[in-house]
Amino acid sequence: MKKLIFIFTLFISLSSSAQYVNSFGVRGGLRGVGLTYKHFLAPKLFLVTDVVGTYSQELVGAEFIASFNVRNKIHNTNLQSKALTWSYGGGIHGGYYQDPDNKNNESNIILGPDFRIGGEYLFAETWCLGIDVTGTYNVLPFEKVEGMDNKFNQIFGAGLFIRYIIQ
Repeated sequence: MKKLIFIFTLFISLSSSAQYVNSFGVRGGLRGVGLTYKHFLAPKLFLVTDVVGTYSQELVGAEFIASFNVRNKIHNTNLQSKALTWSYGGGIHGGYYQDPDNKNNESNIILGPDFRIGGEYLFAETWCLGIDVTGTYNVLPFEKVEGMDNKFNQIFGAGLFIRYIIQ
């Protein structure tokens, strides 16, 4: 019985220390515009998944980005707030891109690791606004489609997001 009470108390304390469990929203940035979802797995550990698309004269395509992150509080005496946090983590991305003027309909699949650092501010426990910076490396494709070198050599990304908090 003591073990059951201990486990129940531990579960309640872990679930109450996270600010929220799920959030869903939109994001935009250097890698494209799309949707974002965040799910807390533990009080400080969360999973972020983003689906972003790009449509321009040079490039058309989409990416799926997933990363595990660790949340931390800001430890500055001037900025110390429960609503302001920063996080870091790593994950993987995958997607496809092609030249919009491509007559042969050639496209390349991209795949590689991602590293992320970001900050987030919680508004009235219903919305959160944040910014993140990513480092990325494309392991695939082995052969690049002509005219797509700028996208495949990209190693830096940044974005702004707003999410609605789902309890």
